[in-house]
Amino acid sequence: MSEAHHQMLEKLRRLAAKDNRPTVAPTGIGSYSTLFTFVTRERERIAGSAFSQVSIVAILEGSKEIVSMGRQRHFAAGTVIVLPAGWSGDVVNDPDPQTGVYRAIFITFPEELTRRAAKAFPPAQIATQAELPLDPLLAAAISHAGEGIAEGNMPIPLIEHRLLEILMVLGMRGALPGSPETTAEAVRALVRWQPDRPWTADLIAAELGTSNATLRRRLSREGASLRDVLASERVALATALLAEDGLSLREAALATGYRSPRRFADRLRSA
Repeated sequence: MSEAHHQMLEKLRRLAAKDNRPTVAPTGIGSYSTLFTFVTRERERIAGSAFSQVSIVAILEGSKEIVSMGRQRHFAAGTVIVLPAGWSGDVVNDPDPQTGVYRAIFITFPEELTRRAAKAFPPAQIATQAELPLDPLLAAAISHAGEGIAEGNMPIPLIEHRLLEILMVLGMRGALPGSPETTAEAVRALVRWQPDRPWTADLIAAELGTSNATLRRRLSREGASLRDVLASERVALATALLAEDGLSLREAALATGYRSPRRFADRLRSA
């Protein structure tokens, strides 16, 4: 690590000197006037985390474990995790074994800023959690925005400009999440984040703010059926769990919403 990069990380750690986490998930344009930081000296588990907007977590000290999309993943210090709008999951924050501290910066981005960045750097994938190293360019953008937000009296247009700088770096790195453009993509995104949930047409329609009949009609116009979309998304995730995570057939079945391993195996063979 270069001296300049080391100094930049130290600046970020100073920004995250104290725990200043939000009591509720931020939602509006004024909600990022405070810099959100997570600092703990004890291992903590936060169940049922959910964010309606694109967000990032920059891990500065310690490590983070995330359980989402039926998968459990571990992230070390020096990593930035990009969470798409609608993300949900469980997280575990682990202090560094040497310093005894977990430290991270969290920033959420309004939809309008995300759309502006996406016009310049069209996302390659829809609603995908991504990770990338906290390199000098990204660290500088986060530090620049963080310092401005921490002042507490910066005009909103300037805050937006600095947040947009972060989004542009994510776009350059290919880590900017996209928004679903079709109903089928929106359904896939829902299933991807909670594959073990017993999804029904009524549940999905409610999540998407529509009716059962409208949901099915839109899917039909796209040449898709709800049953096929649910099955294909679950099979894709199960295949990854078997091949990449080393889960057993039964474990992969349960993680993707199948209560019968035999039925799950039949589905895999027919895919």
